[in-house]
Amino acid sequence: MNRIRPSVSSTLTSSSVVATDPYYWVWLIGLGTLTTLLGCGIIGDFHHPLSDGNDTDQFEYVGYFFTKNLSFNPFPHLNLVNTQTFYPYGTNQVFLDWGFERDYWYRACYLFFKGPGPYLQSYYLYTLLVAAIGTFLLVQPRFGKLKASLTGLIVSVLNIYGIYKFPVHMNVGVGHWTILCMIATYRLLYDAAEKKPISLPYVLAWVWLHVQVLGQELGYVAGFALTFTTLVAPFLVFVLYRNIRDQRITQPEAESLVPLFTGYLHEQWQTQKTGIALWALLIGFSLYLYLPLTLQIAFTAWAFDFDAVPEIRAWSHPIRLLIPHVPGLHTYALPYHQWFQDAYESYGQGSPGLYLIIAGGLGLWQLRQRVAIWLPILLMLTLCLFYHPVLLPTLKVFPWFSFNRHGGRASLIYPVLFCLLALPLQWPQRLSSQLLLLLLSILMLTEWITAYYPRTRYPGYSLSDRVLAYCAVVRRQPGQAVLDWPFCAIGANGPGGPEGLCPYYDQQNAVFTFRRFYDKSGVGQYFGRLHPDQIQPLLRDGWPRLLKPGRRFTEQDWLFLENFLKQNHFAGINLYPDLLTTGQVAQFHAHFGQPIAITNFPGAGRVEFLPITLQK
Repeated sequence: MNRIRPSVSSTLTSSSVVATDPYYWVWLIGLGTLTTLLGCGIIGDFHHPLSDGNDTDQFEYVGYFFTKNLSFNPFPHLNLVNTQTFYPYGTNQVFLDWGFERDYWYRACYLFFKGPGPYLQSYYLYTLLVAAIGTFLLVQPRFGKLKASLTGLIVSVLNIYGIYKFPVHMNVGVGHWTILCMIATYRLLYDAAEKKPISLPYVLAWVWLHVQVLGQELGYVAGFALTFTTLVAPFLVFVLYRNIRDQRITQPEAESLVPLFTGYLHEQWQTQKTGIALWALLIGFSLYLYLPLTLQIAFTAWAFDFDAVPEIRAWSHPIRLLIPHVPGLHTYALPYHQWFQDAYESYGQGSPGLYLIIAGGLGLWQLRQRVAIWLPILLMLTLCLFYHPVLLPTLKVFPWFSFNRHGGRASLIYPVLFCLLALPLQWPQRLSSQLLLLLLSILMLTEWITAYYPRTRYPGYSLSDRVLAYCAVVRRQPGQAVLDWPFCAIGANGPGGPEGLCPYYDQQNAVFTFRRFYDKSGVGQYFGRLHPDQIQPLLRDGWPRLLKPGRRFTEQDWLFLENFLKQNHFAGINLYPDLLTTGQVAQFHAHFGQPIAITNFPGAGRVEFLPITLQK
């Protein structure tokens, strides 16, 4: 039995790679340094909070809400139903853009530095480094340092769709754990197909990555890792079964499966105690941090019935895959969205780079006889490329994609899938093939420069010191809440807009997020998804009539507003003169006095704070 076990366990085990090559560390440090420099070029300002008056503000706000409403009893739990927005009626806050790792990061910084600050820039840089270095560590033992370094760059700081999503859609532009989970899953399948050893610590690390993905955006990003694992699983089981069957044919004296497996566990424990214990502890810690919150959000969200709620559903044309990032042909150069008639959201959508499509195609050709290795990747690509939320909801066969309404967001993981296809490519021996590879390398560099350089020229997304000073004045005022006038209460899926609860969506969808700086409740809020039942109290009290653009208040209107502010202990009003007529502004000044602070909010323009003295 002892003679047989080493050869049989080669189907299940893997010895860890020991980096004895001194150049290993040169490559690894170089990759980390380059990723940091390129990442800083994308981020720009590390000194001020992120803000653009649009979706950029949402993610700091979610971190603020998370900080104020997280408790441990003893497991993490969020206070989701409160009056902190939609004040004083209250609502369920379950449809915020959660990213639990990001939110824990913000909470730790908020508590340590005593208040809000520019915390998400450092978090984003950390995610790029995790994706790049983690990819190197996973890929290098099987495919070498050059391929590992290139792959690390491509899936992190040169993931074109991902870098254009920061910071405005940071929730779907951060995918480090999902990326590493998919690569680790592929390596597990590849090692099994190659009959390479698979160590128990590696299997536990692979399990840990599946827990870590729960710390990312739940409705879009985390689901891709879970989907890929689901698709790979039957192929992995088949390959392992085939390997064991083949070995038992050549070695009839081999043990049966159960003793073999228990022997494998015993052998691994004897030789890998430290690694097994470390990964087991990490799995337990990550489960503690993320699983209770994931279950709370999932079951709370699933309790809402959206079947009868019409909403915007977006898709991305599969042909976008072939759009190159070269001058004159990239997404900003030509109106592809008009030709394709799809929902275009941002640069890089559906287009990981033509060089990557070619490399993946060449790798697929070389691997064409190894069906078990490439078929799960193609299945994943097919599900993502042809996903339409209504006509062809391929991804919705998986429960984690229940609320996925935008097919283009799968673009985040296209570079990963095509890199996996390209990794086994062998260096060509023929001169003509080497010339083709040289041309492909030139195309790769051209696309990298064409896509990356304009991204560094984006205007800043940070908040000015004047806005922070304004918010400090508001924070010091007595009172429980602030009324933004006009305010915006709406969901990205539609509710609130037709009803007249957000007459100035483009200017005001993010003004509620500034309460993270003055720490008071607010009436309006934007949600990624909102159920019609949640806005009924606002409709019942007639707020759409008061919010109607250009309306001059009657004495009855003023009586209602003054009673509302007095009874609910408001500190004051954020008044937006750029969105009101001169007569409306004069009416507010006549009733509440002159502003004690003035600034400009991103998107919304001029804002004046009018303190409320009615309750005194």
